[in-house]
Amino acid sequence: MIKRRYVLMGLLSSLSVGVLPAVLPTTAQTPQTVELTVVSYNVAKPAYTRIIPEFQKHWKEKTGQTVTFKESYGPTVPQAQSIVSGLEADIFAINTQFGIDLLVDRGFVNSNWAKRLPNNGVPITSVMVLVTRPGNPKGIRTWQDLTRDDIHLVAINPKTSGNARWGVLAGYGPILKAQGKDKATAYLNRLVKNSRSLVNNGREATDTFIRNRLGDVMVNFENEIIFTNGVIPRDFPYIAPSPNVQVDFPVTVVDKVVDKRGTRKVAEAFTQFLFTPKAQQIYAEVGYRPFDRKVYQQFQKQYQPVQKLYTIADFGGWRTVNSELFADGGLFDLAQRAAVGR
Repeated sequence: MIKRRYVLMGLLSSLSVGVLPAVLPTTAQTPQTVELTVVSYNVAKPAYTRIIPEFQKHWKEKTGQTVTFKESYGPTVPQAQSIVSGLEADIFAINTQFGIDLLVDRGFVNSNWAKRLPNNGVPITSVMVLVTRPGNPKGIRTWQDLTRDDIHLVAINPKTSGNARWGVLAGYGPILKAQGKDKATAYLNRLVKNSRSLVNNGREATDTFIRNRLGDVMVNFENEIIFTNGVIPRDFPYIAPSPNVQVDFPVTVVDKVVDKRGTRKVAEAFTQFLFTPKAQQIYAEVGYRPFDRKVYQQFQKQYQPVQKLYTIADFGGWRTVNSELFADGGLFDLAQRAAVGR
């Protein structure tokens, strides 16, 4: 893993979210020049700022074409909604399938999108982790520890963030499987009660917890913490509790846009490039768990082992999980209302 040393403020400023306007002007495509727009989630920026130049070099050598990129990073739900509202994204690389489901339902992405790439369109995965203060002074080890009365949790808003939905599911789901809905709902209610710092995305959570020093513990992607620990002087310890949930990061071309703009060939080539050893190594260097087993084995020591790992399919898929947990009036909303009187 590449060792990097920056001060924390430099880290956070360099990774600040660049938000594109809702409607981008369409650039005329020529045989010599092609422009692509990649829309993704906040935490993905360190990976794509390194993968994109590698693809540009690869494509130039292969075809002679120059590919330029526009990039937009933000919370999952607003990013998907921006595409529906007119943001002409050629490629949607996101941290939860439900963002793609929204585009499928609106006719922007073909329903067979997952069959067009290896591993159902998922080049990388991760797990959810608990990040504590140095030395873990409160002895936080399990999902249940997040519900203790003495815990202040820095949480991400699952109404806007895919990261947050994975974080809620990682604790709620195993309890649901082992002990039933009543126990799982009780866990969720206590979790929400302890979420006293509610932020909008994973990068903001890292900023709040590390720079502003708020909270006792934060739930975030393992890759985000591996990357953060690689660039700040002092490590923040983290635990990957078991059971846990496999976090999938799917990618697809946005069919309606690439057909309109005539960019399908290059956009599909970019999504295919994400599964190459070169791209997989870059993903691993910034903390993700790559799909390529050889690359994974090279970086295996940086990942914490998890004995029991659920997948989203174990809970009925994202459409089922969203309708029960995160839809308006769902269990998360009910837990928030119950926590108002704390």
